[in-house]
Amino acid sequence: MKAQLDENLPPGLARALNSIAQTDEHEIIHVLDLVGRGTSDVDLFNASMDAGVRVHITQDNHNRRPIEREAIARSGLIVFVLAKGWSSLTLYDKAARLIEWWPRIMDQAELITPPAMFRVPVRKVNKGRFEPIKIVR
Repeated sequence: MKAQLDENLPPGLARALNSIAQTDEHEIIHVLDLVGRGTSDVDLFNASMDAGVRVHITQDNHNRRPIEREAIARSGLIVFVLAKGWSSLTLYDKAARLIEWWPRIMDQAELITPPAMFRVPVRKVNKGRFEPIKIVR
């Protein structure tokens, strides 16, 4: 399954996660591999669909703007929004936590029919679960 990290996460994190995820035949790219810096989310989601991306991981709260929710719905993405506390983690802690959550993220993505959105708690994987975010279509 092909996944991407949003612009608000470092490209190096995508490369590091990709090295690990490849063992399970997953591919992780960074959005800057598809589009230029500052591209609108609507255009990004369209490019993602064209590139065969199924999972989008972000720190943005996409449930705020209807145009973004509609773009997610049209693109058929499964979006995982990192909860508020993720932004205060160091890069190394964020990487460790994403590695810990990765199998659960992929399991959830394989079970769900897109489009869908989930919030990923900052808690350790054994103490947290995904919170569904409604996509209005």
